Amino acid sequence: MNRSGLIALQVVGGLSILPYPFVLLSNIMSIAAPGRTAASSLIWIALSFYPFVWAALYIFSWRAMKRGSVGLAFGLSSIPAAATVLAVGFLALSWVGFFLGNKGIGPGGLHARTFPTNNPVLDSILLANQDIQIGHEPSRAVDRALRDLDANRQLANVGIQPYGTPLNLALRDLSVSLDGAVNGQQLDRIKLVRGLASRGAMLTPREATDLRKSWLLRRALYDGPVRTSEENPLVWRIVTHTGGSPFSIRPNELPLLNRATTLHGTPLYAALLDNRPDICHAIINAGGRLSASEQSDPAAAAALQSLN
Repeated sequence: MNRSGLIALQVVGGLSILPYPFVLLSNIMSIAAPGRTAASSLIWIALSFYPFVWAALYIFSWRAMKRGSVGLAFGLSSIPAAATVLAVGFLALSWVGFFLGNKGIGPGGLHARTFPTNNPVLDSILLANQDIQIGHEPSRAVDRALRDLDANRQLANVGIQPYGTPLNLALRDLSVSLDGAVNGQQLDRIKLVRGLASRGAMLTPREATDLRKSWLLRRALYDGPVRTSEENPLVWRIVTHTGGSPFSIRPNELPLLNRATTLHGTPLYAALLDNRPDICHAIINAGGRLSASEQSDPAAAAALQSLN
């Protein structure tokens, strides 16, 4: 009877070995993550050897059983079994929460509203950004955030640190390459930004001095293909420049120095947007300037001022 019980207990504990290949892959990715040090990698290294620990526990369990130490044998084999039960319980609770969330059960559906902002609009945007990130019904998450704004229009431009205003928070997670290309989940983030802007959400004057953020807003509101390469090849060369050799203005590009493009502005604006002082100085020395509208843009003016 004791032998049968010990075998059954070890079978339960052995179930935790089944996902080991995936656990090992996850551990390797965690160890290789940027900024990871030898000390911070110890836990992942240790977890990678748990099948060997299980095997050692089982071997010592049978040795204890042969010596008549039944309690010790069952105690050693209970460790892997307890780990399996805890893992199954955690997964069960996670799936229950997931399905309840899909049915809209609970105060926050899939999520519990635990954000400390006391601002339902900001909380909803935070939740939407999480759903977009994990790919959980992103379109529905955006619609939910916009409905929450519709129900709380007085909060459209109320900011709370460190998140800022709703529009600032929505732009925070919007990622668009400098050439203006948009792909994947960024389309849902653009939908959120557009929805906020159409409902009167704005950046504060201080938030609007962030050139990259103000350009992201311009990109989110821009419809149509990116035609910068056709409008001004010099600007396109700036926004696609990858470094390496020093940047210089070519003789045939001199007529393009002050020609503005729809999405990326003038060459000087594009260089400021890329935060490239070397390119900025090359343009200025060749006679390039900001356009009149860019000079009145607080973000562009602030960027140029910091350059000087």
